[in-house]
Amino acid sequence: MKIFLQFLSLLITGTLLLNCSGEELAKSSSGNIPGIEAPLRLAPAGTGFTRLDSGVYLLAGNTPGFLEAPAWWRGDRPGSGQVVVLEVEYRDSIAVPARAEVFSGMGPGESYSELHRLGGTGDNAWKLARIPCPAELTMLHLPDSTIRFRLVSESSGLYLRDFRLARPQPGDEACYNAETREWVRRVQAAAARVAPEYYALAESPQLPAEWAEKALVPFHREWMGLVMTISAPQAGETEFPVRVRMAQNEYEPVQLGVYANGSALEEVAVEAGPVLGPGGSEVAKADVRVAEYSLIDSRISALEVEPFPLRLWPNYRFDVPEGRSHLVRIELHTADSTAVPGKYSVPVKIKAKGVDEIEVQVSLEILPVRLLTVDEAGLKLGGHIRGLVPEYDLAFQRTYNHNLAGVYVLPGLKHEPEASFSMDFRVLDDWMASAARQGFHDIYLFLGGNPFGFPQTMTLERQLAEAALGLDNEAWRSLAMEKPDSVHPKIAPLYREWARRLGEHAKSENWPRLVLTPFDEPNKWSDERPGIGSLAFIKPHFIHSAELLRRGFPEAPVAADMFTYDNAIVFLPYLDIYSTNSTHLHPGLPAEIKQAGKEFWEYSTVDLTASFNRYTLGYFFGAHGSRGAHLWAYNWGKRFDTLGDPNWQYAWYTPFGVVPTPCLEGVREGMDDRRLIETLKQAAAAKNVDVSAFLESLFAEALLRQDELRMFVISTWRHAQSGKTFTIEDFRRYEKAAAVMNRWHDRLLDKLVELQDA
Repeated sequence: MKIFLQFLSLLITGTLLLNCSGEELAKSSSGNIPGIEAPLRLAPAGTGFTRLDSGVYLLAGNTPGFLEAPAWWRGDRPGSGQVVVLEVEYRDSIAVPARAEVFSGMGPGESYSELHRLGGTGDNAWKLARIPCPAELTMLHLPDSTIRFRLVSESSGLYLRDFRLARPQPGDEACYNAETREWVRRVQAAAARVAPEYYALAESPQLPAEWAEKALVPFHREWMGLVMTISAPQAGETEFPVRVRMAQNEYEPVQLGVYANGSALEEVAVEAGPVLGPGGSEVAKADVRVAEYSLIDSRISALEVEPFPLRLWPNYRFDVPEGRSHLVRIELHTADSTAVPGKYSVPVKIKAKGVDEIEVQVSLEILPVRLLTVDEAGLKLGGHIRGLVPEYDLAFQRTYNHNLAGVYVLPGLKHEPEASFSMDFRVLDDWMASAARQGFHDIYLFLGGNPFGFPQTMTLERQLAEAALGLDNEAWRSLAMEKPDSVHPKIAPLYREWARRLGEHAKSENWPRLVLTPFDEPNKWSDERPGIGSLAFIKPHFIHSAELLRRGFPEAPVAADMFTYDNAIVFLPYLDIYSTNSTHLHPGLPAEIKQAGKEFWEYSTVDLTASFNRYTLGYFFGAHGSRGAHLWAYNWGKRFDTLGDPNWQYAWYTPFGVVPTPCLEGVREGMDDRRLIETLKQAAAAKNVDVSAFLESLFAEALLRQDELRMFVISTWRHAQSGKTFTIEDFRRYEKAAAVMNRWHDRLLDKLVELQDA
């Protein structure tokens, strides 16, 4: 559930500063949090803190410090929608922002989830950090039955003089968002600098006379051709209204650029809507999101970094340097219960400090068309998630057509003398219930990772060896390498028993359908790795694992992801679901899989752009007829500062909701294209009309463009690995080519309307 919490700072006395504004503060007011009186003092726990003679606490660098208080709720989590705020008074003598986390049961590693970061300016001022913590990220810490927070300073010791729980205040969300953008900007600015050569690539504005003398120039650009800081209005882009067509239960993005013509713009504010129909009723919503230009490893040859509109935050005021542009998204969305077919005008108002307000229009046509949902269309979509995510994140994903999740979290294991091992389902019971509530019907459960890391990446086998046999990592490695072509005889019965218990528990607790895979991409069996040599043993090892799973949990389909054909198709007899990202290598693969009576799924990586995933999930997978689609990965990376290391992320949770990306918009729109295709098929069948030739023609055209629209992957990590050299002209050419998908979408819509009118 999205937490609708807004924000206003608490005022605190003395030298304390509010991080988002820098204003002086007065003393924090008290108030009730359900079940407790606020503020509630927290007690330090563990060995990370040292209390100095002054009464100030010192948290040692790179050492976790825990803060806790007795839980005031019953059950594992507080009531949904509740929020408390961790207030920490600290001296900002650190060079790198410190992390504040909460015990959630869901985070990767030790089950702590990041809430916020604080400090890192090194100015030595005493400050107050307000760190919102929602119920959906809070889990009862056992055995002491507390709410438990963890602070980590990665640079040096952190001085703190007070910590407490306070009630939320209006404005918390806006402050949290602003603080996050600020610390990311500050940390990235210290690590890298955009070269002047990047700005030399800026577009020259092409302004008609009526806009030439205006300081603020709004323009619109096709939403897959992202507005960069170096973008400028081109011919026709300052002509309004923008025209949008959409179904009665759909999202459609509109992209605007705000160009600073001749002088910098300050405090730019954008408002959109309302979208009103007959009698003044609201027929659609218009939500505004504003891009954060975060530094990424540059996609352009000879440049190290570039600013990229990586995250689309809830609406906020922004500045635009002279001669630069800023991306604004207007997310139009309709709902079955309120949409009324017709044509409407959506006002968009833009103003800046010292600049007269400008109003432009979006012309919206709501068609008399309802798209099948992903469930009604028999489609599945999901990303691989790191750790687990809160329920409001799952709810957000559903609005973006997700109903599947790839999960790497397994039930906790510990030694049990009489039963070899016991399984702790506490975390997964809680999370699976939330997934079911939000309409996630399939959970793709990874029991292992990349086989290149064998045997350490055989996660379930390694955990069973530790829990049941008491083996550490070194002993496990020695055992596994004794007989690597199968699950070791000492582990195999445990593996099968684990699957049996999992199946019985999942059925008794009404979990979503579990899809099990022993480990990722077993087609790597034909490779060699240093220190191990040939990995041929991976093939029989996977087959043995699949056999054990079937014997223990026969109701659960066994699946695998494959990125080749010849080395992968050998697994088909042992699978229930065959998932591949390489159908283009063997166009006959879909028919081969279906003839074998197996489910055909496809998977893909994510890209920085919107167009790659829209094409892949929509027309590329649609042409192959696959029913399931999953992505590497939903949130696999370094939280908000993604500069430097490979990151696979297309959304970021905050304590208040989820911040999407242009990539996620492309993911959603690709599945909307699939929903449209499936709706057309159903409507044609109902009217006894054959649309096969129409669709075959469209898919043939789409597949002819696959090298242009899909194989030109421009995410930074792929760019670094490929060795290709790209120029800004390459990207502009690619963005223009992607616009063909809008024409395909219109052809499908027109055909559907024609069928309904027949």
